[in-house]
Amino acid sequence: MSADGTSHRSINYNSRHAHLLVEDYKSQGNDKQQRATRFLGIRSSCDGSSEEAIADGKLIMSDIVDLYNRSPFGKRSGGGLLQVIDILIKLTGMNSDHCAKEKKDAQKMEELKKWAVDQHLGESVMFEKSMQEINELYKKGEREMIRMAGGDNKWKALSPVVQAEKYAHMLEKVVADLGKEAFEMLSDHEKQILRLFIWAGCGCHKDLNTVRGGYTAMSQWWEANGCEGPILLANCDNDPVLQERETAIELGDTTTLAQDRAFEKTTRGAIKATQIAGALFNNKDDKKGHHDIFRYWWAEHIGIPFTFPDTSNNQFQSYCDAAAALILYLGEFLQFLEHLRQNKQSSKLNHMETNLWKALHCKATLAELAVLSLYAEAVSYPYMKAIRISVDKQENMLDLGPLHKRVANHIQKIINDPSILLSENPSSTTGSLDGSEWQNPAVIKKVHTLQLLYLKDLLVAFFKGSKDTWEQFTSEFAPGGLIDEATAEEKELAWMPATNDENEGSLGSFRRLMRQQPQLTLLGHNAMAMFFKNDTESFMAAKFTEKEDYQFLHKLGRESQGLEKERKKELVKFHDERQAKKTARQEARQKKAQENAARIAGIAIILDKRIVSALKGNALNDQIRVFQKAGAPNLEQKLPKKADDKRKALESAVEMYEKGEWKIDGGDLSDAWEPSGKEEFDFGGIDSEESENE
Repeated sequence: MSADGTSHRSINYNSRHAHLLVEDYKSQGNDKQQRATRFLGIRSSCDGSSEEAIADGKLIMSDIVDLYNRSPFGKRSGGGLLQVIDILIKLTGMNSDHCAKEKKDAQKMEELKKWAVDQHLGESVMFEKSMQEINELYKKGEREMIRMAGGDNKWKALSPVVQAEKYAHMLEKVVADLGKEAFEMLSDHEKQILRLFIWAGCGCHKDLNTVRGGYTAMSQWWEANGCEGPILLANCDNDPVLQERETAIELGDTTTLAQDRAFEKTTRGAIKATQIAGALFNNKDDKKGHHDIFRYWWAEHIGIPFTFPDTSNNQFQSYCDAAAALILYLGEFLQFLEHLRQNKQSSKLNHMETNLWKALHCKATLAELAVLSLYAEAVSYPYMKAIRISVDKQENMLDLGPLHKRVANHIQKIINDPSILLSENPSSTTGSLDGSEWQNPAVIKKVHTLQLLYLKDLLVAFFKGSKDTWEQFTSEFAPGGLIDEATAEEKELAWMPATNDENEGSLGSFRRLMRQQPQLTLLGHNAMAMFFKNDTESFMAAKFTEKEDYQFLHKLGRESQGLEKERKKELVKFHDERQAKKTARQEARQKKAQENAARIAGIAIILDKRIVSALKGNALNDQIRVFQKAGAPNLEQKLPKKADDKRKALESAVEMYEKGEWKIDGGDLSDAWEPSGKEEFDFGGIDSEESENE
């Protein structure tokens, strides 16, 4: 399976696909199976958590199982009722992008598969046992359940609903325990196949994150080596604040917090320059930027049709493409900006245009743009070409370990010898990952005519950062890992594409279609998309052989009325319930705080060092609060957590009080506890970290 998520108009949506072997419906009488990708639809989720995503995934499987079992086709197919467990057992892996949430989804899905295997094996063992043996197992499980509940009395005090839930969990555990025992009896090969579950990340996202890692390392090089970096490209709000900051520094005055914050928040460098250029020449908002006038001017004066890379939407490699364009046509972009200036009534560029003008005159910014261009030519373009070819050929991502190893080796080769890219006439045979011709040979030549400072150092820094990031984002292919040690059979079972394009594209198409047809329901969108993507027409032509098949479809259509309204109700209900729970927790905390404050107000402060040194548990915690309330200087900020640190803090506060370094707030000592040396005192019970909850 593969998955991805996004948000649209403040609602979370998840797209899912299944990669599996299916019958060739167009070839009658042909039993040969073919690999196919099936769209499982887009579903809205109550929130973006992994728990909600897994719940939705299980619900999708339940819907498929229910539909199959109810349908005339499913009943004709024989083989008994289909169960969700049957699907989970066959699940051999997931592919997604590299975000932590998607990795967590895969981890939870793997746990769900383990549960399904244990349940399946346990049920098989259960069928082989006699009723007497089954009763003994249930009685044993029941005794353990009651013991865990706290005994008979506490068990009987539970509500019938809670008891029923615990009974269900107990029965499930009995079956699972039998399944685990049966699993251990299997051969190593059978165990490996049943537990097989592999995760792999999208190849496009690997390259995207690697470029980001390399750029971060390059950006840090300037300060680390004491060199003046790229010019600041402040927005129109921060620019005057930064000018005031520069004036203050020149005069020797202290800068303000607002000025320092504006300086810290202001970005610079190649990525910022490409973002500004994208916003000016190809903005995602058609009402902003220069768009067609830029394209018309370019075609007329430069003589070639050109649309600036879409950095405004941040597509794969868009920053590298934009950097290459700015380097190759540096003079032409400056010429167009001058054309804009002269055509304005004020004869002045606006703030964003001025920022781009400054960036294209900054040698440090140009050096960063050049490094981005060189990395793209040497690594990004050939790697992405290999990934795209792999997708077209339907190659298995799990077989691309050698490709990813070759990328790491090529990056290291350039780190060791930067002249591979920086020589006067670099050869693509050694410089490019695949040894083919440069994608943009003119860019390579242009970089060497600019004579940029620190280019070699920046290139090495970028490639070092890229290598570290590449190793991080290809960790699933590491030696000794699941993919590396998987057999050819296991890799074939866990086949997955090299990218997550199916889900990325489905979500993008969904958002665009919903903007064009806002009246369209999610159910209607899924019906159309799944019909065309899943080759449904061929399936129906081959399998819908009876009139009752179409009657069943008509019935489903009638039953679907109101599902969209129900979906929206569920979303609102979820948020209402979450708000109610949050409000209840806040009220409970406030009530507890008031009770604690009232209790602390009635406790006398102890100003005897001998006694505070022996306090433990709740008594120690109470005195910490009492001293804090009384204004002890060493307890005004962060309170100590460990018992020994609390006692030391109290001892220090008593010493400070005895020296007259602080007084009880208000100066009233009437409530201070003064020992007579005769009374007994409760020191607070055992000294345990677990008992120190306030």
